Amino acid sequence: MQFKTSQPLGRVLKTHGRQGELIISCEQGFPENFKKMESLFIEINEQVVPFFLEHVIEKTPTTAIIKLEDVDNLEEAGGLTGLTWYLPAGTMEQEETGAPFSFRQLEGYRVIDQQDQEIGVVEGYQEIPSNPLLEVRHGDDLVHIPVNEETLYYIDPEKKVIKNEIPEGLLDL
Repeated sequence: MQFKTSQPLGRVLKTHGRQGELIISCEQGFPENFKKMESLFIEINEQVVPFFLEHVIEKTPTTAIIKLEDVDNLEEAGGLTGLTWYLPAGTMEQEETGAPFSFRQLEGYRVIDQQDQEIGVVEGYQEIPSNPLLEVRHGDDLVHIPVNEETLYYIDPEKKVIKNEIPEGLLDL
C-alpha cells in the first residue's frame, strides 16, 4: 500500500527517556496544529510506515519530543533514530507562513526553570555564535540566560512561557 505524504520534513534525531519517546527535527518548523496530529510517517527500508502519535511536546520551533503508539522502550525507539519522517499529504500546505523563527519573537514571554520556578520575563535576545542568550528581567537585574536545543525544554506560545534549563549559580552572579 502506498501512502500519500508530504515532502520529507526532518529526521528522528535520538531517543528520549526510557519509554520509547523520540526527539525529531523539522527544518521548516512544525505546522501550527502539529500537537493535534493523529499520525506521522517514518521511512523504513525505503517504505513509508504510518505511526500513531500518543503525545507531542514541542521543544523548540524546530525540535519536538514525540511518543509513538507501540514504540514502548529504548530499543524500539533506537531503531528509528536517523530516519526521515513525513506528515500526511496536504498538511503543510495549510500552514505556510514563510517567516523563519527567531528567538527575538520571544520578547514578553515568561521564563521558568527546570523546577518550574518563574525566573522572569524576556526583554531581549543576543545572537552570539555558539552561545545565544536570552536577556531576562529577574527582579531588578537583567540576566543573560543561554538558550539552545540542549537547554530548552519547550516553548508554549499560547501561555507565552519558555521552560529552559538555568545553569546552577547563574542567577547569583
